[in-house]
Amino acid sequence: MVTCLLLAACAAQTSSQVTPHPGFFRIQLGDDEIVALNDGVVSYPTSRVLPSATPEAIARGLSANALTDPVGMSYNAFLVRTPTRLVLIDTGTGGKLDDDPGFHGCGHLMENLRAAGIRPEQIDDVLITHRGQDHTGGLTAGVDGKERAFPRAIVHVPKDEFSMILNPGETEAYINRVRNKDFARSWIDFTKSVFAPYVDAGTLLAFDSDITVAPGIRALATHGHTPGHTSYFVDSKGQTLIVMGDLVLMAALQFHDPGLGSSFDSDPNAAAEQRRHILALAAAKGYWIAGSHIPFPGIGHVRTDGDGFSFIPAGGNSVPLPAR
Repeated sequence: MVTCLLLAACAAQTSSQVTPHPGFFRIQLGDDEIVALNDGVVSYPTSRVLPSATPEAIARGLSANALTDPVGMSYNAFLVRTPTRLVLIDTGTGGKLDDDPGFHGCGHLMENLRAAGIRPEQIDDVLITHRGQDHTGGLTAGVDGKERAFPRAIVHVPKDEFSMILNPGETEAYINRVRNKDFARSWIDFTKSVFAPYVDAGTLLAFDSDITVAPGIRALATHGHTPGHTSYFVDSKGQTLIVMGDLVLMAALQFHDPGLGSSFDSDPNAAAEQRRHILALAAAKGYWIAGSHIPFPGIGHVRTDGDGFSFIPAGGNSVPLPAR
């Protein structure tokens, strides 16, 4: 049965796969190669991530997936090798956040990028999905953390997400609007620091929503997890991959019940709406999806199941549904 479901899900998009390394994983998408890159794994109690999930739903979801609390949350980024460009989507933490228990043990993206045979100076474009420090921290390197980790790359960021940083006059107004002002100021300072070398070099480019940002790659606003959260559609030879950022944080429950909002969402209702929309689209069209926090490699297909969805990882082992 699993084999039949896998074949049905993949009928529109055939892939060739390469034996995985613990920190990277490849699939073929038309003429493009997609490389999943792991930055680390951090354990979280499910109830902290999904506060609206009942204890019974948590128990069912974890049991169905042979998991126990706390659950290891994977931190992933994705490289797209087109015939003409190397495009990296998100950059990991850069090892800058080890003092925060929410990120301790991350910072391995660069070593896994090199293990996959790619040097950071080869990257042509870096696309950022949103403001999370685990998505932007790897932009800089060096002893003082002020060098461009990707010296030839253009860094593309959604304007809606970063306007309060790119336009200094908006920074204080933004901080005054939010509840946790100390947290807001800390991540703004962090983000300014990792963007600064690219601003100085003239290689930071802010874009409006829903445009083509690189050949064969277009941005789609999927606001909710953060105000300007953005997903990227990669198209090649009739095959499509949606790199959906943080739309799914706890795969064991949120595929089955996409209405479960996260404590990390700035607008849980909007995030749930976007999650359901993208998963329904991927299921209907047979698209690949890739998620920043889906268990590594974080790539697979989606199928509808009742009011929710199930996920079929790229390795071919279907994630079971929780018992109803």
